[in-house]
Amino acid sequence: MVKDKFSFGKKPRMSQLVPGTDAEMSFNGDPEIVETEWGEKFSFPITLHSHDSYSSFPIECSWETKADVGKEIWDALNAEEPNADFVKAYNTAKWKLTRFDTGTYWIDQL
Repeated sequence: MVKDKFSFGKKPRMSQLVPGTDAEMSFNGDPEIVETEWGEKFSFPITLHSHDSYSSFPIECSWETKADVGKEIWDALNAEEPNADFVKAYNTAKWKLTRFDTGTYWIDQL
């Protein structure tokens, strides 16, 4: 007989990318809007495959952002009629998140 398993705590958040760097990740669940000490952010559950701030992978965490790219992904997933190809890619593809020297973010499907 299997006994109940209990877990407590909060999933770690991905560290902010330093300008001029990138990270590879895959999304692994539905995003939500969370309240943080810096206001509302989009929170995406991810599996992190590469990032300059970490040394071992994969890492299950969340990517919390106020960046325009997060809003664009949120809007695409929550559209009245979401694009089926995008939804499939969101759920199955690897993505490269880049932070430019200007501080802005860009995401590409790999």
